[in-house]
Amino acid sequence: SSVKKIKLNWQETALCISAIIYAVYFSVASFLRYDNYYTGRFDLGNMTQTVWNSVHGNIFMLTDPNGTREISRLAFHADFILILLSPLYFLWEDPRMLLLIQTVVLSFGGVFVYLISKHVLKNKTLSLVLALCFFLNPAVNFTNLFDFHPVTLATTFLLAAFYFIFKSKYKFTLIFLILAGITKEQVWIINALIGLYLVFISKQKALGVFIFSLSSLIFYILIWIAIPKNLGGEHFAVEFYSDYGSSPGEVIKNVFLHPIQSIQTLLLPDRIGYLKQLFLPVGYLSLFGLPFMIFASPDLGINLLSDFPPMHQIYYQYSSTVTPFIFLSTIFAIKFIKSRIPEIPYIAFAIVIFLFTLVSAYTFGPLPFAKKPNIDMFIKPLAIRSEVDEYINMLPDSESVSATNNLGSHLSHRRNIYVVPLGIGKADRVMFLMRNSNDKEKQILMEIEMDKRYYLIRQIENFYVFKKM
Repeated sequence: SSVKKIKLNWQETALCISAIIYAVYFSVASFLRYDNYYTGRFDLGNMTQTVWNSVHGNIFMLTDPNGTREISRLAFHADFILILLSPLYFLWEDPRMLLLIQTVVLSFGGVFVYLISKHVLKNKTLSLVLALCFFLNPAVNFTNLFDFHPVTLATTFLLAAFYFIFKSKYKFTLIFLILAGITKEQVWIINALIGLYLVFISKQKALGVFIFSLSSLIFYILIWIAIPKNLGGEHFAVEFYSDYGSSPGEVIKNVFLHPIQSIQTLLLPDRIGYLKQLFLPVGYLSLFGLPFMIFASPDLGINLLSDFPPMHQIYYQYSSTVTPFIFLSTIFAIKFIKSRIPEIPYIAFAIVIFLFTLVSAYTFGPLPFAKKPNIDMFIKPLAIRSEVDEYINMLPDSESVSATNNLGSHLSHRRNIYVVPLGIGKADRVMFLMRNSNDKEKQILMEIEMDKRYYLIRQIENFYVFKKM
């Protein structure tokens, strides 16, 4: 009977229920962040405009986030998956479609953690606990909540690629590696390393050499040719490594030629804190499965050596390609320890890891039970939300708009959207939502009130709209 099957496979039932709960909670939380103007032009608006443009024939284009010209998204990132996602806009042309996709794809990350663990450890209960730890992982949770980023999808795609390697289903491996690669340009380096794994560990030499060679070539073309050509200069992120050089080649060379400087950077307190927040949720067990952390090393190195603080914090998308290998390493660390000390029962690993995850989720996670939960979208809704929505929805998408960042994701279904003060003088309308505004935005509002090119046509509490004369 079906009841008997459920009892025999209660772990799979619990996994499905957990994945659904995860997907429902983070979909609701993400939607409420959008609905109440907690998302922004950076970065949901950038992705939304790229997808909207692609649907309307202006493929992979957006307004320069740092200027006013129309520019290819390739000037910043090679996240071509946005083009692949754009047909979904025919089902629902709404930024929340991207938020929904992100959450659903991440929920499958927990499923792949379970499947990999079950394959490697042959213990369904421990595998379920590891999947639950994925769903409760602070880095995963924060990434899910921080707007939408294509690279966030790579968390699941990379886990899926390894699952199919372990199952010797290499066609699916190739599909998921391609999907991961088109989420962000540096993921191709991870793919190249996975190619070497296929050569030396899986003994799939032809496939491995093909993946390594193609991934390395694509990475080179994107970083040294395509992105600089579209931007009109070196990759914008090079400025985050100015201590090491002014080009990708110089940075890579000097990181290795000046090891003392690199090590000093890696040992800075904020970098150590970042590593702690990444590894504590699995009780540092992943350090015993270090070979699999090699795949995380490109992005981990990029994050740790950067002088851009968000890159070594778990609150953003930058850990998306690190977390899958933390879980892979943890699984193989358990296998290694179990082979050396078989007396340790699997339930002991499950209890220890789950307790570390709970402590981490409480101490620095965003969930409602955490010490500092990220729940403003639930408890601090925008009081004038319906009025702001109504006004924005009546705007024709042919009009250009310059707006505060918090309005940007709601206004990005148009060819020209700027972040104030950019576009003032060029935009048809200038819009402000002065919630938690900084001094710069207040100053810009005062200046626009004095600007004779614009006049105030709508004010609802702290929401201002100016129209060009």
